Amino acid sequence: MSKLLRKALRAVGYDLVRVPPRRPSAAAPAWSLDPRPVSSIWPLPRVPGGPSDAEIRAAFDRFELWHYAYELEGGLSFPARHREPGLATDDPRRPHQRFGHFMPYLLAAQGGSLRGKRVLDIACNSGFWSLQCALLGAEVVGFDARPELIEQANLLKSLTGLENVEFRTLDFWEMTPETLGRTFDVVLFVGILYHLPKPLEALERTLAMCDGHLVLDTAVYTADAPLIQLRWEEPYDIRAAHRAGLVAFPTKRSIELMLRHLRVGRSMEVPTRGRELPPAYLAGGRASWVIERGPSS
Repeated sequence: MSKLLRKALRAVGYDLVRVPPRRPSAAAPAWSLDPRPVSSIWPLPRVPGGPSDAEIRAAFDRFELWHYAYELEGGLSFPARHREPGLATDDPRRPHQRFGHFMPYLLAAQGGSLRGKRVLDIACNSGFWSLQCALLGAEVVGFDARPELIEQANLLKSLTGLENVEFRTLDFWEMTPETLGRTFDVVLFVGILYHLPKPLEALERTLAMCDGHLVLDTAVYTADAPLIQLRWEEPYDIRAAHRAGLVAFPTKRSIELMLRHLRVGRSMEVPTRGRELPPAYLAGGRASWVIERGPSS
């Protein structure tokens, strides 16, 4: 009977696969952090004597698409704009909910403050996370492969008057301590792993940039097994991969195995506390980790 069923399923493009029983977590050594709540710094400050409201509106309108919604002091606000809009990406609360989700755990791992820390923001987009870390006192470098996104980030840098953040155009696979001139106390690997084709190599390359702690925030494939789903992605929108090709969606268990393979020090998946989170986190389709680089990773 099972053979007939499997044959019928294969005829329409499906199959039956035995999933191995769940074993104890293969993640790095357990880690317990006791974070204090922290909120994003919002609206963004404006440099005294800077551009007028009309000039700022004109500067924002030069760009067709914005991944994040922004609000500036003085009541100026600008919505997110995508080619494929949707509540999951355009909700202006989303980045602030994510900030309140994993940033308290990063701050706890860093002794309660980012002041004076060197922070790298990988695939920084228009700089939301870079700016927040700079406002918390860190020395920040953010990079992205799309020049127009770095233009957006530099626009926001000029409007806020922040001097402790730098933005560069750089492809992820060109990232090395040599190309960026240093390693960093904190690395933000937020929203890019699932836009890349080789997750283990991507994590290894990212850990090589890190002297202290790594924040991994990523969409995950929702299966209870150590699997990686491959998909094809086109650069159809500002939130997609910047070139067409394969991308990989690992499950949580496969990420745990990769962290174990890379011999990180300690790691913890950030728990989903409360309901004030984007739906993907609550449904298990997105997750965050705070990771401590080990001596051999």
